[in-house]
Order: sequence, then C-alpha cells, then structure tokens
Amino acid sequence: MTPPAVAPACDGLSTSPSGTRSSVFDPLYLKTAEPANLRLAWQEVRRKGSSGGIDGETIHTFADSAEPELQKLRDELLSGRFVPQPYKQVNIPKKDGDSRALGLMSIRDKIVQQSARGVLEPILDRMFLDVSYGYRAGKGTGKAIKRVAHMIRNEKRVWLTRCDIDGYFDNIEHERLLRLLTGRISAPDFVRLIQVWLQMGRVTGNLKWKDSIKGIPQGGVISPLLSNFYLNPMDHFCVEKKYGLVRYADDFIILSHTEEIAKKALADVTRFLQDRLKLRLNEGCTVINVNTGFEFLGVTFQGNDLSLSETKMARLKDKLKSAVARDCMRGSRNTTEEIAGIQNYYARLVPQNLLEQLDQSLAESLRDCAKREYEAGRIKNKEQIETLLNQVSFLSDSYNVRKKGEIRDILAACVKDRTAPAAVSAPEPIKDPVKKRKREYQKLQAEGFELVVTRPGSFLGKTQKGITVKVNGQVVHQAPLNNLKHIIVATSKASLSGAVIQYAARQKIPIDFVEYSGQPYARISHFNHPDIALHLAQLEAQRDGRATTIAKQIVDGKIRNQMNLAKYYNKYRKSVDEGFVQTFAAKLALMEGHVDEIDRLIDQDHEIVRGKLFSIEGRAAAAYWEISKTLLDEIIVFEGRVGQGAKDMVNSLLNYGYAILYGKIWNAVLKAGLNPHISFLHKPQSGKPTLIFDLTEEFRAQAVDRVVFSMINKRVELKMDKGQLCQETRNKLIEGVLERINTTEKFRGVEMRFYEIIINQSKALAAYLTGEATRYAPYIGKW
Repeated sequence: MTPPAVAPACDGLSTSPSGTRSSVFDPLYLKTAEPANLRLAWQEVRRKGSSGGIDGETIHTFADSAEPELQKLRDELLSGRFVPQPYKQVNIPKKDGDSRALGLMSIRDKIVQQSARGVLEPILDRMFLDVSYGYRAGKGTGKAIKRVAHMIRNEKRVWLTRCDIDGYFDNIEHERLLRLLTGRISAPDFVRLIQVWLQMGRVTGNLKWKDSIKGIPQGGVISPLLSNFYLNPMDHFCVEKKYGLVRYADDFIILSHTEEIAKKALADVTRFLQDRLKLRLNEGCTVINVNTGFEFLGVTFQGNDLSLSETKMARLKDKLKSAVARDCMRGSRNTTEEIAGIQNYYARLVPQNLLEQLDQSLAESLRDCAKREYEAGRIKNKEQIETLLNQVSFLSDSYNVRKKGEIRDILAACVKDRTAPAAVSAPEPIKDPVKKRKREYQKLQAEGFELVVTRPGSFLGKTQKGITVKVNGQVVHQAPLNNLKHIIVATSKASLSGAVIQYAARQKIPIDFVEYSGQPYARISHFNHPDIALHLAQLEAQRDGRATTIAKQIVDGKIRNQMNLAKYYNKYRKSVDEGFVQTFAAKLALMEGHVDEIDRLIDQDHEIVRGKLFSIEGRAAAAYWEISKTLLDEIIVFEGRVGQGAKDMVNSLLNYGYAILYGKIWNAVLKAGLNPHISFLHKPQSGKPTLIFDLTEEFRAQAVDRVVFSMINKRVELKMDKGQLCQETRNKLIEGVLERINTTEKFRGVEMRFYEIIINQSKALAAYLTGEATRYAPYIGKW
C-alpha cells in the first residue's frame, strides 16, 4: 500500500515523505529540511515582507497554502529534486550614476536559504573575530563606530588606512569559497546546495539568461553570511599582525599608531587579498592622519570628534518620517523602534546639535501626521494623540526636556475646521515679545526639573544620558540629568539602582517616597551636616519670644493667601455668579477680621498664643472653605474640608497635593540648615517634622488649592476608585502641582520660581533666628 503524501506528524509536516533518500544526506542538509526549521524560515521571510522573484509568487499567495507548500519543499529537498529558480536581476541606481545589480529570489528559495542560513550561521560565527561587525547578531554599525572611536581616543591610533575592495560581491570566486567552506564543515550535500545557489544564473526582465561564473548575488538570504566568511582569513591575518582592523562587510579601515605601520598595513592587506582571495583594492586607497577627517559607515570622524554625514542624516530623517507614517497615529511601535535603533547606534557618539536636528524632523513628521489624521476625522479626540505622543521619546536632551511643550504644539496644530475664517479684526500686537518667549522657555526648562514615578514595577537606572525608568525591561521614560532637581516615587512597587541613589546624593537631588494617598513616608537625600548653631537658635526662639512672632506671621500669611486666592476667583465670577459674590463678600469680611485679631494678640506665654492662633486659623479656614464650596458647588459635591481619611474627590486631591508640597518644603528646610523637628506654630512631636507643617501653611492655597480648583473648574476628567484617586487622576494632579511650583513670579522685586520662593523663605527664617535679619515676613501670593 502506498503511504500518503503527508504522513501524520505532530508538527503538521511529514518527516518521512515517500521516495526520499534522506538516510544518505549529511546532518546539516537534513537540518535544513527539518519541518520546524522550514516553518521558522517561512515566518522570518513573511515577517520581513520580502518581495518575490522570477516566478511571480508573493508572500500573500504563498501564505494561502503555506503548509502544503512547506511540505512540498521538504519533499523536494529530501528526494534530491529541489531545484532553485534563477535570480531575477534588477538594477539599483548608485550615487555615482552607475548601478548595482541585485538578484531577487523566489519566495520558496528564500525559505530554503533562510533555513540553511539558520543551520550554518552558528557554526561559522564561532570562527569570526570581533573585528567583523556587519550582518552579525550583537554587532552592527553602532558598535563598529564605537570601536573606531575607542581606538582613536584611547589607543591613540591616529593613522588611517582607508580600504575599498573593487566589486567585492561580484568578484568572489565560487571554487575558492566552496573550498574554504569544505575545509570548515564536513557536509557535502549541504555544500552542494550552496554551490547550486552560487552557480544559478540570473534572468533579466525580458527573460534573458545570464550565467553566474563568479560572485554571490546581493539579495540572497545567505549572501551576507558567505561574504563575511570569505573575508574571515583577512581578519585573522590582520589580527595576527596586530593591525587595528574594523570591518563592516566589505567596508573596512585599519588604524595604526604611526604612518609607517599604516603604509605597511596597506601593502600587506593588498598583497593578501590578491594572493589568497583573488580580490583587489580600488585605486586611491591611501593613508591619512585622522585629524584630516574621514567618513566610515555614515559617520564623519575628525580627530576625536564625530558627526553624521549629510547622506546619513538625510537617511535617518527619512527613516523617522517613514516610521511615523507607518504608525499613522494608530500606535507607536514603528516610531519607537526606529528611535531606539538610532539611540543605540548614534546617540552616545554624536553631538547634541545633530540629535536636535533629527528631533526637529521627527517632531515635524509627528505634527503633520497628527494634523492630517485629526482633520480627516480618523482620530476622534486629541487625548488619543496625546497618549501616543507620550510613548515617543526624543533623541536629544533638549527635546526631552521640552517634550511636553512639543506635544502641546502638535496638539495645537490639530484643528478640524479647515474652512476659511470669517473676517476678524487683526490681533493685537504682542506688547513684550521677549517676555512672552522668555516665559515659554522658562516653562520648557521646568518640565525637566521633576521625575515622578507612579507605575508599579518601575525600575530606575542611570545611563550617561539620564535617569531611565523601565517597566518589564522596556524604557518608558528618560529624564535628562542636566535639569533634574527632584525625584518622587509614588508607588510601593518600584526599585532603584545604586547608581541612581549615588548620583542623586552627590547632586543633592532628594528622592521622596509617598504612599498611594500621597502621604510621604521616606526620603533619600545627601548627607547634610547639621548646623548646630542654627538648631540652638531654633530652641532659643522658644524662650525669647521669637517663636510666638514666627507663629503669628505663619498664620497671618496663610489667611492672607487664602483671601487672595478667593479674590482671584471673585475677579472672574463677580459678573456671572451672584451667589458666589454674596458668599465671597460675607466670608471675606470675616477673614479680614481674623487677620486683625492676630495683630491684636498680646505676646504672652507661647503655649497660650499658639492655642489662640489655632482658633483664629480654624475660624478663618471655615470661612475660606465656605467660599470654596460655593465656587465648586455647580460642578462637584464638596461638603467641607476633611484631612486624613478623606474619601471624596476634592479633599483627596487637596491631601495628595499637600503631600507633594511637603517634599518641597522639607528640601528647602534642609537647604537652609534648619532642624525640621523644631517648630513654632505646631507643637513639636517626637518623630514628626513639625517645622515642615509650619512652613507648609504659607503655601497651601497658592501651591495646591489653586491647582485643584482650576482642574475642577476646567472640567478636567477626574476619577476615583474605591475611595482613592485613580492613577490617571493622580498623574494629572502631580503634573499640575509641579507645574505650579516651577512657575515664575515676582517676589519682593525679584523674578523667581515658586520653589525658589519656598527656599528663600526657609533661608529668611534661618536669618531671623540667627539675628542676620530683624523680622520674618510671610510669603503673600498676588491675585
């Protein structure tokens, strides 16, 4: 009985087809024909989206019947009936006006060659040396460039032998290649298969046949591996001679310590190629000093300096543009992969100004694509665009610092109404363009000050470019080092490398850890030598009456800042919200009376005054929160202020925002040399930083309340889950509070950022305690 053409097998392909002579084939040939290897080869060919050859079959047509076609290939291989198709010759124009011939293979032949390559590559790669970087796993252009830079900078090899093989792929001798291969592997059937591929002719578009006498086809799947193998003897020759060889396929250079050695290397390599491999170098191969400048693999070297050639820059810009177009605002995989590739190859080697040029091109491509898709209605909302853009990192430090600004510009360009606008009066000229632009760049600079980690499973590591945040091994964010001032870890499931901690400590960058509710529970900071004299002055203030003066100023500042924030909102509500105006007027009068009470307090026992101050502060706060309740009541339910344990949205936002503020106050207190545990308004408690609580009072309304009220009034989407802020809402709040803290304003005649005002106030308190200043005045925000 005749067996079936495809016998039952666990992998779907027959392992013993009828009529085979598989028992006489060598092991490498049999491995090539194994069902699993053929299937893997097909998957790789399909993944690359390869075009077909002379038979007209495509990826799509082969996929329609892939399993039986793979079985057929296996049957042909194991029966000795496999005959490749000829290569389809196409000519690709070159920059010099000449053309380069490529040999396109059929899909079937690509699959078999891919399988053969998978079998042969591990064997040959073990024979290759580290000087060879082309077409090898774990090598590549980037490492070759780094090797050249290392030899110039560290090994002081400053004489270059620039080599160019004349028509390398077209001049490889078949017999010599096969002889070298036979000397390395004992697999006559496998070598015979390669010989068939080498000698298979080419067919032009009009079906004219061309014999293949020598050379290997550029376009063959196995050709790069064979080309590396053919030059492997030259690699060994150069290494034995201690020549500084760096080779990428047929493109190679030799770096030497002296001009004499460089010239000898050129002569030796020329002779070796001619005698052993029957290859010759092009005319014009010369020896130069690296300071003269040379180009290798698209990178221009001039002494120790590196830059990208115009051709390479244009090619990289085209790649980024193409990747953005492929993603088409439906995802970011192609774009992020392209950026990662450039990052790995070039980002650490070339100057920032070149990376900025690439980033500019990337930003323009993203803007054009986002605008086009949004205008066409294929993307419904800008939030979708923003989410995708946040997944994309830039290459240069400056663009990463101002990434949020770039995203804002891209979103601003997305406008659906493309009709011509109605005639309107000309916009008013900008009164102070310098000031306007200054504000823009101050805001962009501030975006690099903070690193906030909220995703569970995050790992913080340090590279030369910055602090990287990885989740599941993938980089999700990179914070450049040049502007970083503060790290906040807002998840309990995060880890930090020792390098991050060491860098932060040396640069005096505090690392704060906060609970899910926002409450800080730990801090890593640089070792701060205590200012004993200042600490003693803090204690002395408890006895000489200055503690009472400071406490009064703190409460006065808190109430005035609450009043000014209420005035700020009244300014915009008074013409449209009568209910708010009435509540505002009544409650503001109460708060003004409470401020007057502070002025009338008679300095006496500090504990008595402290109690009265808390009474005044509490009554003023009640009036303030009534104003706030009226401000928000049409948008959100807010019954009044609740501290720890709050379950409603408004109080949860406030509590979380105050926790962020605590970290800033703490850092300022340490910078000023103050003891955070010796306070004036709040009664000192063992283990609690009560001075932080004191100074926070001045800044709550302007730093946090203002942000929370603004988010609610602007109808920002805010969500809670089981009585706690959801992660997305926390992220929005963190961004808002940090943006406010890094905003600039005039303070006592000097323009400074809000966090600098906090530091200034801490230093002012220290100066008052040590007698360098005669009074301590609280911060009062403008309205």
